[in-house]
Amino acid sequence: MTKSIVDQNDRLLFFACLNKQLYNNTIFTYKFSMDIVMNESEIQRTSSNTIGPSFGMNPVQITECTYESTFWPQISGFVRHALQADLQVDRPLHTYSHEELYRSIYWMCWQGFHKRLFSDLTSIIEETLHLLGNQLENIQQSDIWFLSFAKTSINHARATDILGSVFAYLDKTYIQYTLHQNLRDVLISNFQEIIIERSEMRIIYVFGMVLENPGIVDLNLVVDVIKSLYKMKPDYIYLNPTLFQNSINDLKLPSDVQDLRVRHTTLETKYQLEKLKSEGWEPGFSKLKRSLSTDEDVEMQQGEKSVKRVQY
Repeated sequence: MTKSIVDQNDRLLFFACLNKQLYNNTIFTYKFSMDIVMNESEIQRTSSNTIGPSFGMNPVQITECTYESTFWPQISGFVRHALQADLQVDRPLHTYSHEELYRSIYWMCWQGFHKRLFSDLTSIIEETLHLLGNQLENIQQSDIWFLSFAKTSINHARATDILGSVFAYLDKTYIQYTLHQNLRDVLISNFQEIIIERSEMRIIYVFGMVLENPGIVDLNLVVDVIKSLYKMKPDYIYLNPTLFQNSINDLKLPSDVQDLRVRHTTLETKYQLEKLKSEGWEPGFSKLKRSLSTDEDVEMQQGEKSVKRVQY
């Protein structure tokens, strides 16, 4: 564990406790002031056993050139790995020094790169999620699609916590303080727009199939997906209220749960109508078409019988 305490003239009290292996337990406590003064002699460090490039351990002068050539490539690579589960096979996230990443982000913010850093961060989040969304749309088989969706959802819930810890200083001092947003909401809103909304009908279909035939997919995986979605945004219960209640023992229903149930029913009905349309059914005309078709068939059959009797 490494403690970083910055204190000068009672203007800033900053406590950062970073656990390299259990990054999601990071705790940040500090008082933020418009004037931030860093005193290097007050920084206490311990050695790092993580694997990967080491940078950001000492105060350095960051320029546009070093930002683009050194600092941002390191950080963007970590963000891509955090958001894409497949990349973590070759290089697990624990091989990055989360402490060094945090320190580098701190120095970039302190030297005026907070605005650009946030802009670049949101761009790479959107770019990566669009890549994952396109991959999901290109999968035809429902069972394979669900496995991919499950991996994406579970990983994004995990990545939201990880990135929230690593970018905590940017989040507190710029995203929340200046923009009146927060990084967690940025990550979840992009996931909602790019992944959930684009796959909404398919999610509802698969979740409905799970209730009708629990054996079609691994139920443990289904529970993990439900818990991850609920952790990110409790309102995702609208995707299948019954399945959420069956999967989470201590589920706390949102105050607008009835509205969410209505939303689910509406979307489910919409899906059924679209499915019928794809099979050639047209609202208001199907019965008429079947009736006319039946009458024509009867007339044709009677005509054929008449011809046969004449021939006979």
